[in-house]
Amino acid sequence: MKKVGSVVEKMLRTYNLWQGYQQHLLIESWDEIVGPDLAEVTRADSISKGVLRVSVKDSVWAYHLSMLKPRLIKKLNDYAGGRLVKDLFFKIESFEKKEN
Repeated sequence: MKKVGSVVEKMLRTYNLWQGYQQHLLIESWDEIVGPDLAEVTRADSISKGVLRVSVKDSVWAYHLSMLKPRLIKKLNDYAGGRLVKDLFFKIESFEKKEN
């Protein structure tokens, strides 16, 4: 008997939805991937054409994250199991973190 996960993955791949699903998982898992310190001052918003848009608390954090960009991209792609993220775009925006 096949596991449900493998059946769902095959279906998503068949209908060319697998990459979109993985991108959605990256956004939903942002806090887990980057850790609690960065999660407190950032929020992953969207991904398009390999560019992940991230809201950042202020310009100081945006600058700090720009220095960490290669490391963050590697971490995200390792999590996804493929090269989904090619670049990160940081935008300064005030926001409230979602309560889990």
